[in-house]
Amino acid sequence: MQKKTVLIWISVLVILSGIGWFLGHAYVNQLTPALAQSNLPDGNVLKQDLAKENWTFEPVDPAKVTQTILSRNQAIDMANKQFPNLGDTKSIIGITANLGQLSNPLLRASAQAGEKVDTTFLNPRLVWIVTYEGVISQSAGPRGFPHATSNEFDVVLDATTGEQLMTFVWKR
Repeated sequence: MQKKTVLIWISVLVILSGIGWFLGHAYVNQLTPALAQSNLPDGNVLKQDLAKENWTFEPVDPAKVTQTILSRNQAIDMANKQFPNLGDTKSIIGITANLGQLSNPLLRASAQAGEKVDTTFLNPRLVWIVTYEGVISQSAGPRGFPHATSNEFDVVLDATTGEQLMTFVWKR
């Protein structure tokens, strides 16, 4: 009688394990399409997008940098620490970081014309741009006026010190 009970329990456990595996596998497959829809930019996409806003971004291969810089993971960790509430955002699809030289040619032109400008991006500066995809925000403004909705939050960090230089939002 005990052998039958043990065999029944083993059979029940094997069946439940099989069902659990099947449901877990189905859940993971259900998540895959959402991750496949991720639209995280690479350095060249950032270069094109920022050029439309009068910024110059030249992607840099971290392996070819001779000075000491933060790693990609360190840059993401620093951005996460500076914006801890982003970790609570359930809509985040992905996070990435791109290394490059960032500058604003309009600042250079204004400075050459004798205007007082913020010198942060006057000359190309080595930065990490940490991108959080899935952070939804609406532009501010008076009622009745159109508001833009963005789905990306970007943090620009100095690549050597980790200092936050600016943030911006984007719609992809």
